[in-house]
Amino acid sequence: MDLLHYFDPVDFEKFECADWATKKLTLGALLQKNQEKLKIEKAELIIIGVSEDRNAIVPGSGKSPDEIRKHLYSLNRIGPRFKVLDLGNLKLGHTANDSYFAVRDICEYILENNQTLILLGGSQDLTFGMTKAFDGRLFNMVTVDPKFDFRKGIKTINSENYLNLIFEKQRNLYAYTSLAYQNYFIDATDVDYYNSCLWDVKRLGQIRYDLTSVEPILRNAHIFSFDINSLRYLDAPGQSMCSPNGLYSEEACQIARYAGTSAELKLAGFFNLIPERDLSTNSTNLMAQIVWHFMEGVFNRKPEDPTEDSEDFNQFMVDMSNINMTLVFFQSRITGRWWMEISDFENRNSDIYIIPCEEDDYKQASHGDIPDRWWRNVRKMYKRQNK
Repeated sequence: MDLLHYFDPVDFEKFECADWATKKLTLGALLQKNQEKLKIEKAELIIIGVSEDRNAIVPGSGKSPDEIRKHLYSLNRIGPRFKVLDLGNLKLGHTANDSYFAVRDICEYILENNQTLILLGGSQDLTFGMTKAFDGRLFNMVTVDPKFDFRKGIKTINSENYLNLIFEKQRNLYAYTSLAYQNYFIDATDVDYYNSCLWDVKRLGQIRYDLTSVEPILRNAHIFSFDINSLRYLDAPGQSMCSPNGLYSEEACQIARYAGTSAELKLAGFFNLIPERDLSTNSTNLMAQIVWHFMEGVFNRKPEDPTEDSEDFNQFMVDMSNINMTLVFFQSRITGRWWMEISDFENRNSDIYIIPCEEDDYKQASHGDIPDRWWRNVRKMYKRQNK
């Protein structure tokens, strides 16, 4: 598969370096050099633009990829030997469905080559195309959004109901989490539906109270889909929601960096920026910085596997007399991150899974309470086995 046939390459000459930047040390200079010298199969990280917004409720995001590049290319190159390529913008087909299938093909290539992809959207329904790359394999997905892009009973796809098709068609979706939702945009029956599906949700207030709590969720994700509407309007006016509440700029950048540090996460999309509403270019500049933080996370990844026979982990065993079993936790001596074992306590011969968790899960177990994260994953395991 030759990915270059899918794209119009980047013309770096049309992107001017900011006055405050040292051009030879910028990400744009590195990407231009890599465009000439780095082969696609050797890249660790690949950037593409997808100017698809034909199924957007509010159009205009199709113009955002190159607008993001204007700011992204002036930022720090992160590392002089960072193997990152920008392939340019996807050549659009006759319909939005053509874009979904092209995104699927590209994402399949990325997964087969164990690379990481950044998709500059475009509207968020492109996430559907990203999930189609996981046909035949389990995957976990995290979205950052002020509301649930889900509408019961609607079959057509747009930027605010694309989850309908993912939930219905993508049977290999094992875990899904919606981050930073705002309750006044959500119908209570939708929350009940998510709970019945064992999907996880974290309100904006929960994230703000403890931002580090999203790291284990992202550490276990394969797809990350970010909606700029999750930011408050003051920080990002180039959006359609225009809510006075939302994530602060710094919080969005930290979440993106957490996503980047996940060794499991291979596909990341950044969506719904509307440049014509961004008169100050603040939103575009911010989206570029969010993408940059994801890239910095990728560059600084420290893959860790507690299943390996390694001295880099402390093991903690907690006796849970109320269910007649022992919960096992692992903590990395290098990064301080935590994991816990998940198994069927009624079947001693069942498979054992190790999932990311927080130190609070260990503390909760130490006080005799079974962590909610453990119960939810056991229920997901049962649900998968009984399908």
